[in-house]
Amino acid sequence: MSTNERIANPGNPTTQNTSQTLFRFISMRNPQLTETKKENLGFIHRPVLNNAFDQAVKNRSGISKIQALENQCKSFPSPFSEKDLENSQYAGLLKIGRKIAKKETLSAAELTRTKDAYSSGQTEFEKLWENLIFQVVTQKDFYAKEALVHILKALHVGYAQTLSLTEELTKINGTNLVAKALDAKVVMPKELFVEEEISGSSLASKMATSETSALSNKTQERIKADAQRDLAVTQALLKKEQLEKLNSELENIQKAYHNSKTKAYQSAYNEYTAAYQSQKEEYEKVFEEINYLTEHKASEEELIRLHERLKELEVPPFEFSYQNEITISDLQRKLSPESFELFMTLFAYQEMGELFYSQIPPTAKTEVVSESELRIGTQVLQIDESYQTFEDLIYQVQNHISQEMQSALDNTVLEQTQYANLGGALIPVGNSLVRTHLAYSLLPVWRRSAFVQDNGFLNFSFEVQDNSWSVANAKIILESNTGYHEETLANIDVLNGMISFPAVMVNKFSSISKIRIDIYFSNGREAYLELLKIPNNQIQTGLLTLKPGKEDPRGEEPEVVSAGRKLFGLKRLGIAEYMKVVQSTHAYVPGDVTHIENIMAKEFKQKSTRRLRKSEIQTTASKATERETLSDTTSTTRHDMQSEVANVIMKDTTAQAHANWRSGETPYGIFEAGGSLATHNAKENSVRQAITQSQEITNKAADRLLTKIAEERIEKIIEEFEENNAHGFDNRNGDKHVVGIYRWVDMKYKNQIYNYGKRTMFEFMIPEPARLHRLALAVAKADVLTAPVDPRKAPAPYTMPNSKAATKTLLQYWADIYGVTLTDEMPGKEVILNANGSPQTEGEGTFFDANLEIPDGYKATTATIVWAYNKQRNRSGFWQGNYILPAYLSFGNLKGGSFYKETRNQTLNGTEGVSGLNLTGVFNYRVSGKNIGGFNIALKFPCVPNDANVLAWQTENFNAIIEAYKEAYEKFKEEQKRLDEEQKEKEAEAKDKMGNFYRYMENDVLKHNCIAYLLQDYLSPNTIGQNFTDGDKMENFQVFLNEDLDQYTALAKFMEQAFEWNIMSYNFYPYYWANRKHWQEMYISESVDPLFRSFLQSGMARVIVTVRPGFEDAIQFFLSTGKIWNGEEVPVIGDPMYMSIVDEMREPVGIKQGKPWITKLPTTLTILQEGSAGLRTTTALPFSAENPLEFENPEEVVTSSEFAITDAQLSSGAHRFVENIDIKDGNLQLTTDSDPRKVIAQISMQSIKNNLP
Repeated sequence: MSTNERIANPGNPTTQNTSQTLFRFISMRNPQLTETKKENLGFIHRPVLNNAFDQAVKNRSGISKIQALENQCKSFPSPFSEKDLENSQYAGLLKIGRKIAKKETLSAAELTRTKDAYSSGQTEFEKLWENLIFQVVTQKDFYAKEALVHILKALHVGYAQTLSLTEELTKINGTNLVAKALDAKVVMPKELFVEEEISGSSLASKMATSETSALSNKTQERIKADAQRDLAVTQALLKKEQLEKLNSELENIQKAYHNSKTKAYQSAYNEYTAAYQSQKEEYEKVFEEINYLTEHKASEEELIRLHERLKELEVPPFEFSYQNEITISDLQRKLSPESFELFMTLFAYQEMGELFYSQIPPTAKTEVVSESELRIGTQVLQIDESYQTFEDLIYQVQNHISQEMQSALDNTVLEQTQYANLGGALIPVGNSLVRTHLAYSLLPVWRRSAFVQDNGFLNFSFEVQDNSWSVANAKIILESNTGYHEETLANIDVLNGMISFPAVMVNKFSSISKIRIDIYFSNGREAYLELLKIPNNQIQTGLLTLKPGKEDPRGEEPEVVSAGRKLFGLKRLGIAEYMKVVQSTHAYVPGDVTHIENIMAKEFKQKSTRRLRKSEIQTTASKATERETLSDTTSTTRHDMQSEVANVIMKDTTAQAHANWRSGETPYGIFEAGGSLATHNAKENSVRQAITQSQEITNKAADRLLTKIAEERIEKIIEEFEENNAHGFDNRNGDKHVVGIYRWVDMKYKNQIYNYGKRTMFEFMIPEPARLHRLALAVAKADVLTAPVDPRKAPAPYTMPNSKAATKTLLQYWADIYGVTLTDEMPGKEVILNANGSPQTEGEGTFFDANLEIPDGYKATTATIVWAYNKQRNRSGFWQGNYILPAYLSFGNLKGGSFYKETRNQTLNGTEGVSGLNLTGVFNYRVSGKNIGGFNIALKFPCVPNDANVLAWQTENFNAIIEAYKEAYEKFKEEQKRLDEEQKEKEAEAKDKMGNFYRYMENDVLKHNCIAYLLQDYLSPNTIGQNFTDGDKMENFQVFLNEDLDQYTALAKFMEQAFEWNIMSYNFYPYYWANRKHWQEMYISESVDPLFRSFLQSGMARVIVTVRPGFEDAIQFFLSTGKIWNGEEVPVIGDPMYMSIVDEMREPVGIKQGKPWITKLPTTLTILQEGSAGLRTTTALPFSAENPLEFENPEEVVTSSEFAITDAQLSSGAHRFVENIDIKDGNLQLTTDSDPRKVIAQISMQSIKNNLP
């Protein structure tokens, strides 16, 4: 038998081959659909019934089946208890069912009893199933529920015994029907627990109605509180707009008033002049004639006649009157109703609140009583008399505008982006405010008004989950007592997680019959709200109805989905089979040639090897100690006394002289001269003495001790190991060549796949998995960076895009934020310009014509002209008392016209108010008149900075704020960089620890999302995140012990234990699957752990979680009903997929999967092949005969070999080989290497010496 044959056929095979698990893997597949018909005895089905539960589900309207069942359970009659069942006719079946549950063997009598009970108890099934459905839905009595299942199991075994074995039953259940029935599970009827399949469009319509579910009381109260804050902002902004409108209307009325007054004055003066022009001219002629005759000493009779004539020609003085600036009748006529109502609210003495209107009947009409009084029914409103001019009103209105703007800023929280440094990544920290997505508040604000019939507006806001839900467009449709109204809005940004509409439908309703709001979001989604008959001044809360996504443009039929418990984002993948490959030794087989050893005939080979190892250890130690001590003590006492005397002499001398001259009493006048001298000398002697005593003590001590210890230890260990090996081949006595062949030994392994476990798998698709991490990130304050807000890009009402829009209120707000001190505004100032003169003439002329100037940088919008003059001549000098001479003064009104003031008195004065001006710089002013002795005119201007000056001040401070913002932003970036560098250093120091930290964080966040998917609710207070503790100190801390705690802990235990969270697998898909608006923030630092970076950048995550063994049925029951099964055996819901999974999970594990296969692996072992080998050849050396004509150079081709085979062989014959030369017994011997050595030849050493020369 050859060597190959012996290796391939080792004889009797061994059974002691050890096996090992080569590797493990998971095989994922859908469950194999099991037979769910009644013939499958592995399931216990409810018989066809039509009881109260069936009717409740059939007649439900707008609710789910489980809700219909819960409602029906409220009216369910007395259910069975465990004690009732134990004392009833089912007692025997209950005992048998419990034995079945314990896997105990049933006796023949017990089997017969179950069969008889089934045959005679058909009518009792309905009661048992009704009670079981009641217990499953309500879960009130755990023990009664278990007892009912046990009874049904016993009856099911009886049912199996009534069946005849058919081919179909055998195919489904096997030949032993009772054995199959003993392992059966109860199936809850599909028609009661599983919702029907409906199309996507129908589902969308149902979702539209169901999504408006009521909010919890706590959420409603929070939303109402937020609505009140939002209402304060809306009212402030609305009132600001109304004030701006009132301000504009008042300015227009003011301008019209002054223009009208000027025109009326000029018209009246022109009429006056035209009426008395000829009379005045004749008057002047007579007056001049009197003067002439007086100078030439005319007769008294002539002068009396002329004076009588002059008296007849007297012209009455010009008089002009005009209505007051502020009159109720004029304002009511010229202001809009809304502005007039606001005007009365601001400037009336009485407060126009609810108390005021409660005393007025709804049908009361308004009536103007006087210029400052208005009657409404029995109530009278009077304007505050302190406001006499439009300037007073406008100034007050502008103050109110600033106040309302400040109120809006105070009630709005500026949204600032904060970044947390985590793992070297600056991650935006979300707003910590609680928000319920699409939860709205709607408040119709209406207030009774005597001037505006429908004085109301709508305040509407709603919450969103993130900034991607900004409003692109919105349409509001209102049907009210005033008719049909429609308004549109556009581009409303998210602020602090809320969308707040401005005031809409202003003054368009007093009662609402219907309102519809359609909202179109920037992310493409749409939502709407529709309400009927909304009461005024009551906050309405709820959830907006979110419309489904856009229909498929390809026009395909909508996908059929389940309308049951909507497991959105969650998918039941099927079965995960845990496989392992077990490997065992099958056989050893020869492999390739590893080495060939050739020993020619008569050849001797020998090889010797020597291995030597040496080691040496040497140790040296040395020690030295040195100590020094010195002692020296010195004491010094020093007494110093200092005396200092300082003399200070202060001298003060004052001299004064004066001279004065005045005329008067003497021809030469009076001269006075005088002088004064005051001198003051003061001498102070100050003596200061100081005594200083000091004592210094210096101690110095030192010791010197020198110790030297030298220790030297030398340990020398030499270890030698020598190994000599000799290996040789001796073929000296052989006459043939010997060839030894070495071959590798290969191993053949048998590989077999085994199934060692099954798991139910669930897949969760989570968009933006790191979003929860960002929003819930809790870090130390020192690690949080707040990004400064650019005032130019801030949301309303904080927006300050440029210097022109920078009001004083906004500038002060941003200055406080960035620590900027605003420069002082150019203050308003009162400028008084005088136009005085003493013409002292009886004639007519211009007495003042000069340019006056408003100071640079100011403007005057109003003026007060205070004037006075006296006549030059009061009476006729010739005939005293017979005639009083008139005089008049005309002076500019600063608007291109003049004031004309005439009198017959000696003096006249007054005050004129002028408004509607815009005076800046230099302007001309003229004063004229007649018979004026002297006049004084004071122009008083309450000046304010002009527009250019205001803009310069705004620009200066605006630029300062922007520069401060830029500096703050640069510091923010520097801090970012610093934290980045710090984190990189920390990461380098604790790289492994950070990796584990990141894995825990990823696992927790993904787990949170998965549990929320299972509960199908992120924000409901009835799921996760409930509070069961109270107190902020140890002495008042408590836990709320109630039934809710039990339910909550049961949910927590179930969710944590039912899934194998610690071995979840997940894949992160790139950022572009996330919301487009979040793409930029997903670009983070490259220094982060790579997997965690993928987590933060992930736009979608695919998470696969397996169910822990033993929880498969409970999980399936929870997903179908939303309820946690509190019991032992879980009933099966009649879903074919569900039942298939249940059936598969009952199959045994550890069975072979497929056929085994063989693998061959090389080893390091070698074996010598049995027998020698030789090479037969016809040529001495390899040679191939070639045709020279086939080559490019035939001369180079060898056509015959020069080597030839000979039969020459080595032969030692009778000769022997000398192996050694020895000196023995005085002879030099040649010996062999044999044992004992044989002497071949020898010669004496003495002979050798003798023969040496």
